Amino acid sequence: MRIGSWIIGFALYVLISTGFADTPRTGVAFSIPVISKDPEYLHAYQLTGWYQPALLLRKDARVYFTVSAGHWWVTNTNHNHSMNIYSVSPILQFYFWNNPYFSPFLNFGFGAAYLSRTRLGDSNHGMHFAFQDQLGLGASVGKKRQFSVILSALHYSNGSLCSVNSDITVPLMLSVQYASG
Repeated sequence: MRIGSWIIGFALYVLISTGFADTPRTGVAFSIPVISKDPEYLHAYQLTGWYQPALLLRKDARVYFTVSAGHWWVTNTNHNHSMNIYSVSPILQFYFWNNPYFSPFLNFGFGAAYLSRTRLGDSNHGMHFAFQDQLGLGASVGKKRQFSVILSALHYSNGSLCSVNSDITVPLMLSVQYASG
């Protein structure tokens, strides 16, 4: 828990102190898995804060940086039934159609994560470090694109950095997002 808090604090410091632009956008998102695959009987909630420098905002695309904390648990066992995951990731977002009130988009992100435990249920993740990758479709609504709904696939794995490499796979994650600025 202490290392995860340090990672989140450091990532927030770096993102805020870099000062890429005069009018950055910030936001929050709340996510839950709709369909989970590995391990079985997986449940979670995740809170994400994000920072988007104005310098990296274009009409049809943007890059923003996320810091997430989530609580994950399985309901089919009494041992190793929960863990926390802390992650940082840049996200690339491409808009298909740029409308003032409805803008569908594609999200892609690849980052790093800290798992508070190396086991979740019967799965052994081998180490506390993991890569996080996600791919999603969503839409922003509102004149300033302040509200978004995203359906994404999410995956955590240590990338075979150690001999044991069970993953966490969520084929369908639902996220609701609010942006300010």
